[in-house]
This record gives sequence, structure tokens and C-alpha cells, in this order.
Amino acid sequence: MRMTWSQGKMATQNQINNINMSRILRFLWMNRGSSRALMCRELGLNKSTVTKNVQILLDKGIAEEIEEGESSPLGGRPPVALGIRQDFCYVLGIEFQTEYYHGVISNAWGQVVFTQSGKLADSDSSLLEYFLCVLDELKPALAEYKVAGIALGLPGVVDTKEGTVCYSMAFGIDSPLPFVEAASRAAGIPVLIENDANCCCWGDLADQKASREENSLFLLTEFRDVDVRSPGLQSLAVGVGLVLRGQVHTGRDYSAGEYTSVFKNRDGSGQFSIEPSELSNLWSNPVQLRLIVQEISRTISFLVNILNLTRVVVGGVLCDTDSLVKEALRTCINESWPYSNQVECQIEFSDLGESTVAHGATAFFLEQLFGLPDLEERTERGWQFILSHPFLIRKGSD
Repeated sequence: MRMTWSQGKMATQNQINNINMSRILRFLWMNRGSSRALMCRELGLNKSTVTKNVQILLDKGIAEEIEEGESSPLGGRPPVALGIRQDFCYVLGIEFQTEYYHGVISNAWGQVVFTQSGKLADSDSSLLEYFLCVLDELKPALAEYKVAGIALGLPGVVDTKEGTVCYSMAFGIDSPLPFVEAASRAAGIPVLIENDANCCCWGDLADQKASREENSLFLLTEFRDVDVRSPGLQSLAVGVGLVLRGQVHTGRDYSAGEYTSVFKNRDGSGQFSIEPSELSNLWSNPVQLRLIVQEISRTISFLVNILNLTRVVVGGVLCDTDSLVKEALRTCINESWPYSNQVECQIEFSDLGESTVAHGATAFFLEQLFGLPDLEERTERGWQFILSHPFLIRKGSD
């Protein structure tokens, strides 16, 4: 029987050990250059616990000693700066659009070391078949970097804990589709799955590292086939990811961020008041482009003011019209605010281009690898995740 804090029972010693190791692992990942003494102070752990666990991480090639600092005025041994090895592991992030895939391989620091894009297989393929075809194309890179895990980002409602795609209009999935177990078995390494806009949030959080206590929104915009079953009909597609108090907000049913314009007609199709078929020439119709940007901005401004968001980050195709988008968002946010002061909300644009989602997918995987375990959840994180996948451990530095 699982013992949890909420049930008023003490955690087992093994659980406590896993939590302590995971906290040290995460601290080193987020605060490169930290000393053992700093970890003792910041984490509230005694010296012997930190020393023992750090030595395990060093012995297994997960952490490294960087340099010695200066001794204190009272003398004594100088502190040694520590950090996670950048080559501890490499992870692959993949974005699936209706026509193309984008792949990114990142090291343990989240630095991109490889990118590749390509066309997806024919529209009659299943999601797993798409995945296996892409893995086959990426096989040389997977071998070169000894990729230890994969995360897939795609449009739709994704249950990350169960590894299931609940719904995806883009891929014609209208009932829950188990994916992760079969994909992991086929790949031979752990595979995770996440909504594409949420991946963007994970990527944004990874870039911030320690300064994560904020409320923000990621607006993902793509121009692609509306549905894999109807190739050739292209339109603008929008996804929203929410970060509340430094955590990606998925909602109870993992559907938070599913976007539909407040101006969409009840009987219409697509996400906007304008039908998808009418948006196929969006980039050659500046009047229509301005109308759509205004419509999106009015919907987003409602969320900004209701949730008191401090940042909006725009990614994807609308970054090419950044001045138009920024002006529309700024105007709509302030027009929908009832008071005389200006709303303080930063509007930024991602510079990752077509790699935005795939980069975020690698960040999502690393977040599980260096995350803190939750005794209430079945999902493995942190040290327990590493122990469950022994090939992640290098068994000594090279």
C-alpha cells in the first residue's frame, strides 16, 4: 500500500532517501556552481547527507566538480563548486505537425546540439507509425548522442501521467489513445508525451531556471493542414500554454489552454470567427491578417487581466509579424482593463522558430529527470526515474 503524507503516515526511509537525492540533483541542475555548504544551507540538509549523496552523483558520472572557490576569512578547506555534467545524458524532443516533424537533441543542460526536420508519412498512418518512421530517420543521431529518452509534443489534449492522447483534432483522434507504453517499448528507451503549447511553457521555464515564480502565457501559432485526414487545407492554428505560480497548468482533465476564439460562431468550424478555408491565403491578405490578430488579442487580453499574467510569449508564425501582434496585444490588454493605470505585462517573442515545440519537449523530459517526487503521484521523477532506467547512469566519468 502506498503511504502518503496526506494520509498521516510517515514516509519510508527509502522514500526519504529518494526525496533527498532528488532535491540535491535538482538543486545542482538549477544552480550550477553550488558548493556542498550552500546545499546544506538552502536545502536544510545535514552535511553527511549532502556529502554522501553528492559522492554518489560524482561516482556515477552525473555530477562533476568544477573548481575550488576561495577559503573563508577564518580559513579551512576552500569550497568546491559542483554541477550536473552536460553530457550526463542527451534527450530527443519531437514536434508533430500535420505535415512535418521537427526534432531537437539537447544535453543535460538543455543546450541544443542537433536539429532535424522532415515530412511525416502518408495521412493513413497511425500516431505510433508516424513516431516509428521519424525514429528511423533520426537513427544515426540517436546512436551518435546515445539518446536516453524522448519526449513528443503535439496538438491536442494529452494526459501526461497516463501517457495517453485524449483528443487531437489535427490527428483525427476523438477518443483516448494510449501511446507512451507502446512507443517506449518500440524505442527501447523512455518516451513521454505532452501538449505542444505546454512544451513551449516547459522550454520557457527551463530558460529561466531559478526565477520561475510568475504567471505567464505562451501563445503558439502555426500555419498547417487543419487535419491529417484532409491534406492541403491549410489554416492558422493556435494553442495556449499557461504557467501559474511557476508551474505549467494543465487542469484536471489536461485540457487547459485548448483555444477557441470568443468570437467563433457556434455552428462554425475551426478556432476563429473566420472559417479555416477562408484563412488559407492569410499571408497574402493583410486586412484579414490584421482582423485575425485582433481577434486573438482580444481573447488573450481577457486571460491576461483575469489571471493577472505578467508575461505573454508568442511563438511560431506570428513572430514574423511581431510589431503588429505586439501593438494589438498591448492595446487589447489595456482596453479590457477597467482602471486608469496601464497593465504591466511583458510581451515577448520566441527566437527558436520551428524548433520551439521540440526544444520545449526536451525541457519537459529534463523536468521529469531532475524533478521532485510527489508521494501522491504514480509518475516517477528525479532520482527514482534515474534508478528505474539504469542506462542513464554512466558509472563513472569518462
